[in-house]
Amino acid sequence: AAAASALVGAAMAPAAGPAAALLKLGMMAPPPLAPPGMPGVSARPDTSSEGGRNDGILDVLFPNFDTDTFVWRISMLQITNYMASLMLGSSMGAPKLCSLYLLGASWGPAIAGGAVWRLFLPMLLHANALHIFFNIFFQLRIGFGMEKQFGRRKFCLMYLFCGFLGNLLSVVANPFKLAVGASTSGFGLLGVWAAEVLLTWELLGTSRSRLLMWFAFMLSSCVMMSTLSPSVDFMGHFGGALAGFLLAIILADMQEEHRPSWYGRAKASAKSTAAILILAGLLKAITLGPDGPVPFCGSLFSPRVLPF
Repeated sequence: AAAASALVGAAMAPAAGPAAALLKLGMMAPPPLAPPGMPGVSARPDTSSEGGRNDGILDVLFPNFDTDTFVWRISMLQITNYMASLMLGSSMGAPKLCSLYLLGASWGPAIAGGAVWRLFLPMLLHANALHIFFNIFFQLRIGFGMEKQFGRRKFCLMYLFCGFLGNLLSVVANPFKLAVGASTSGFGLLGVWAAEVLLTWELLGTSRSRLLMWFAFMLSSCVMMSTLSPSVDFMGHFGGALAGFLLAIILADMQEEHRPSWYGRAKASAKSTAAILILAGLLKAITLGPDGPVPFCGSLFSPRVLPF
């Protein structure tokens, strides 16, 4: 989650030529007006004239800002849940561990006991104010453009699947870690971006070097920021990114003339890998997971008062 702070400010100029139209990466700036006749690229409307939509600070910080989107609504839900966790019990301005547990934080023994909702609910919870700020800023920064590109249903599926698989691999790696945060889904969006670049690599031309430099910067920033916090869920981040990468390949629908020679094999491999990870992960987390300990935190309506 801490790594998200290093990701929010990086934006690279869009790839030139037809490849830009094929990629339409959600985390890149919108493409400039295209010369007449360029295939696949549509000119952006002039928003500076009267009657158009004036670009304000929200459009600068969050390209394609729109409150009628899934990413906006889930961000508002995450803020609401954070306030609820503080009201349930807080210490030094941050939710207590029992507050997070009662609201659905990931905990291996509880999941092994059948609480499978703890593989989804952690993406709605956050450990402190900086945690939720950076995660929401990051997902809004790149999420509006991605949701516009893929459509609400497909984006919703990617977001939830990345959070689910990230939490699943996290609990398999360490069932005794109380994990929360939307960064599993946020890193999943980066995985989607990486898959798009891979699928269109032959079409990028001279833009490849810029993309590699941007990706290297993002990766080094993630590593640097992650080392500053000992509580970062590395496996959750990796699982989310892997989920986004696999699902983007599975859902890819490239025109036949633009598909690489290995396109079909990649889709088949992605489906098999995703299925194996889900089935093996659920088997390990539920059937072979530890029986305890399960925290005694009371209930939502009668939480136990603890100093932490």
